Amino acid sequence: MGDYNQDSIRYIAITPSGAYFATLNSTPDDARALLLQLLSTDFALLYSLELVAELADLDETQAMGLFQQLLDRGFVALTDAPPEIPRGPLEELLPDMLKQLSDSGKSLLADDQGFCLSSTGYSAEQSETLAALAADLISLQERHKQVLNGELGLAGDSWGIMNAVGQSQIGCWVLHIGHQRFCLVISDMPRLNQQAFAALLGCLARRYLEY
Repeated sequence: MGDYNQDSIRYIAITPSGAYFATLNSTPDDARALLLQLLSTDFALLYSLELVAELADLDETQAMGLFQQLLDRGFVALTDAPPEIPRGPLEELLPDMLKQLSDSGKSLLADDQGFCLSSTGYSAEQSETLAALAADLISLQERHKQVLNGELGLAGDSWGIMNAVGQSQIGCWVLHIGHQRFCLVISDMPRLNQQAFAALLGCLARRYLEY
């Protein structure tokens, strides 16, 4: 269980799993709303119960319970040092972060219109093709989300192209940032447990999230 002694100075850091949960889908959820608030912040946050209550728009008792759940699930952490927040134009930050998300260095980020925001490891033609595929998958997921997320109980919006033994050759993760949707395309073995994944989603949240 996480320890958030108010007598000690701690910074709130969102983990890769927390960033993933925040953008998993657009279903209203107190935990998801708080994580998105944390993702979109452009400065380091010192932990206090008052701050969490304000960000979550809950009373302090509810906020304390919610934050403890996030700690227990590994979605947030309390750190001695402030988390690093990438600075600079999005188009300059994305390539390095994307490269860290695949063991072969091949990954791409596209929006729901098929525009490639950035790619690494792919040719221009491959990037264009994969961005178009990503937009089609976002549309497909939207059309069938009631069955996929509701009746079948599938929580996420991820798709994959597998080889004969079930190993992923290309994975596609639909990301929800407010009303905006993006698709992260990764070839070979994904590495979404990297802090670069949380940093990438933080950059998108700061650019596109609207309140």
